[in-house]
Amino acid sequence: MSTTVWPSLPAAELKREEDASTARELSWLLDSLQETLVSLKSGLEDCYALLAPIEPGSTLVMSSPRSENVKGHVTRVGDAVVRGTIHLRLKTLPHTDLTLQPTNPLPLPTLSHLRTLLNQSLDCIDITRWTGDRHSASFISSQLRLLHSITREALAITRPAVLEAPDPEFGTVIPTSGFSPSSGTGIGVPGSNTLDWAHTPTSPLHFSPPLPPNLSLTLTPSSTSLLLTLRVLEPSINASHLGSRFAHAIGAQRRLEHDEMDGVFMFRGEEVRVKEKVVVESSADPSLLSLGAKLGALERGVGSMRGCLRAVMGEEEE
Repeated sequence: MSTTVWPSLPAAELKREEDASTARELSWLLDSLQETLVSLKSGLEDCYALLAPIEPGSTLVMSSPRSENVKGHVTRVGDAVVRGTIHLRLKTLPHTDLTLQPTNPLPLPTLSHLRTLLNQSLDCIDITRWTGDRHSASFISSQLRLLHSITREALAITRPAVLEAPDPEFGTVIPTSGFSPSSGTGIGVPGSNTLDWAHTPTSPLHFSPPLPPNLSLTLTPSSTSLLLTLRVLEPSINASHLGSRFAHAIGAQRRLEHDEMDGVFMFRGEEVRVKEKVVVESSADPSLLSLGAKLGALERGVGSMRGCLRAVMGEEEE
């Protein structure tokens, strides 16, 4: 069964009517997108508020599972950790109790970058609504493409791809270096941002007492929590000493296995190896949990807006 229009229109007139109908639909869609942008801006403002430096912040428990290696808590306010106490009972380090200096908070650059992306998203919406031609389909399409790329980058920060290998003794160990088993070194990996702990180490003055010179400590956001990564370091010349290799070979000394055990890294101007590595995930941060859910919904909303506009404009899907 088919449907036809009677009386039938000439092909040229039918084409004009189709174009006029498409133009009316496009005009209606552009007007409706303005209302959607208002709602989208409200959602982004809610996300930005979740990262605002407002007390009391989020206090997170930091504890290694089924061991006493790491126990403590930290408090995140905005894009920094402002308070915290961590008790370390590592195998290759004397027992250490660290307290974060309230006057010298520990910054979280990842969350600072996330706040910058949210600001860019809000600016993009304001430009779309007030600066450019809101009735220009090409302009709105390009702005939505930019907005979508920013929100996707922000969402990737809240949902990083982390390959986890749980260890009941040392917590959760994850690959965080650019170490390549084939090359046997982790130095100078191009395009890798996983060596920040070595290139820009955490200042010892954030803690009281200051961090030991052979201890690297980093706190990084991961999904809905914070990851505490501890590395006990030793000079690479010590690790390659013939006596040490012989002791390991006959079983007199046991190496603590982890993903960076064979890598060589530059740390404070010295070549070092990672003697012991412990990674502990904090309890869930409710603000980061809500932020990830909101950003996911907003990213899908922007993608839907782009899809509708592409369909009416007759563009192919990317």
